[in-house]
Amino acid sequence: MTEPDSDKKIMQKAGALLARRAYSRGEMRNKLEQLGEQQQIELVLDRLEQLNLLNDFDYAYNSACRWIKHDGWGPVRVYRRLLQRQLPGATAEAALQQVRHEIGDAEALEAYLTKRIKTQPMPAHRKGIQKLIASLQRRGYPHEAIWDVLRQKIPAGAWQNFDTGE
Repeated sequence: MTEPDSDKKIMQKAGALLARRAYSRGEMRNKLEQLGEQQQIELVLDRLEQLNLLNDFDYAYNSACRWIKHDGWGPVRVYRRLLQRQLPGATAEAALQQVRHEIGDAEALEAYLTKRIKTQPMPAHRKGIQKLIASLQRRGYPHEAIWDVLRQKIPAGAWQNFDTGE
């Protein structure tokens, strides 16, 4: 197979993949690695970036927005997930910071809790509050945001029992 044919085949495969969903440059590189040599693949990836079909910052920003707004994930979990998607750390951090600036950790957490309340009531006892805090930490919310929001959402009597250890 000649080199131009191989480049065309790589570009067609990349186009077919991008027609289904967005990818990071690293993910796309992995998908295409068996179709040609590394240099060929890098040229195709560069061309896709020139055409704005592959944009790591936009991909990171859109993914972070979706995971925070719709899935109720906190920034720590979102950042880890962006790195798993093979985005450079600086790109993931910049996109996440922009999303956090636009949405805010407390606002995102409040939105998640509002959805959660529809199926599970806010806890009224110490053990339930502890479980909720642990759950929110696993979702990736910062400790300060959890405390600030829960103090507003959970009745004062339940917080008093929680603070005193009853």
